[in-house]
Amino acid sequence: MPTTREDPPVTFGSLVLRNLLRRPARTALTAAGVAIGVGLIVALLSLAAGVRRTANDLIHVGRADFGLFQSGVADFTRSLLPNSLAAEVRRRPGVEDAAPLKLLVASVDGHDGYLVFGLAPGGFPARRLVVVAGRRGGPGQALVGDHAARRLHLRPGDRVAVGRGSFRVAGVYHSGNSFEDGGLVLGLGLVERLAGHPGEATTIAVAVDPGRRPADVARSLRRRFSGLAAVTDPGQAVKVDTSSRLVLETGWIVSILALVVGGIGVANTMAMAVLERVREIGILRAVGWRARRVAALVLGEALAICLLALGVGLALGLAAAETLTRRGALSQLVQPDFTAGVFAWGLAFACGVALLGAVYPAWRAVRLTPIDALRHE
Repeated sequence: MPTTREDPPVTFGSLVLRNLLRRPARTALTAAGVAIGVGLIVALLSLAAGVRRTANDLIHVGRADFGLFQSGVADFTRSLLPNSLAAEVRRRPGVEDAAPLKLLVASVDGHDGYLVFGLAPGGFPARRLVVVAGRRGGPGQALVGDHAARRLHLRPGDRVAVGRGSFRVAGVYHSGNSFEDGGLVLGLGLVERLAGHPGEATTIAVAVDPGRRPADVARSLRRRFSGLAAVTDPGQAVKVDTSSRLVLETGWIVSILALVVGGIGVANTMAMAVLERVREIGILRAVGWRARRVAALVLGEALAICLLALGVGLALGLAAAETLTRRGALSQLVQPDFTAGVFAWGLAFACGVALLGAVYPAWRAVRLTPIDALRHE
């Protein structure tokens, strides 16, 4: 007696997949539109996290309580403050010490993007460096952070090329700040000349008197010296870095537009799918499917499209954030920070687009009665 092969049972998931594969081109185009929105969200939030992380590291160089910058500059490294300002800040109430600091992003031994810190020999940021190998050295000699020393394979006595100059490594230091330990230290005047701005520091590092709140002292300094940005909290970084602020503000606007456009795209796709399957929906209703199950089917298809878009969008977001930082759209100090929260927001965006796009098609599907649906041509 011949045997017959039984078709596999149709599950809810397989039904969703089969419906999406009916029009693969339309499904792919819809997913691509949502993926662009997810990519924008991921790039935006990772850059925002990177700005906060960079600001937190920068304002605490030398274990400072906060830093003073020129307000409204394009990015952190373009802040220019006269070295003489440190003496005036030091005399203000609540300030224990203040020291000028020059920050330069330079090529070190042929590797781009290294941080070179110009520190005054007697300033508290220089005094707080712990030399773990070699010695502090003198004028024209370099100290290398222990993280940078491991990456560049440098030891006391070696020569290190910084830009077009070459310096002997006097010692290796550790500060406890990964931002600082990944760079090099040279004399303040030397780094200012390398940067082409002699006598002008990037920031004034401030240490407050014991018992005083840094925020109160910073507020007093802002009132006294107009044009200064006193950054005490990483969230205030955009007050200094205007290019970062522009990218973040523009990114939020574009992301909201992407949410709306993505929702419309998903709604259009699902509405067309419902229109094409009116008779099929009528059969499902006739065999006992309830309205909420039909709505769940439409929502499941929308979610499947958006989860597909999520994977593509995460990759796009990572690539976009890296491109923005490498091409100089943001400060050279800012690197994207891909945290769990960034990916969670990407997932929330994809699910939000799915829900937004599925509302009308699902409502339309559940309003179909079995008789009307079966009569549909």
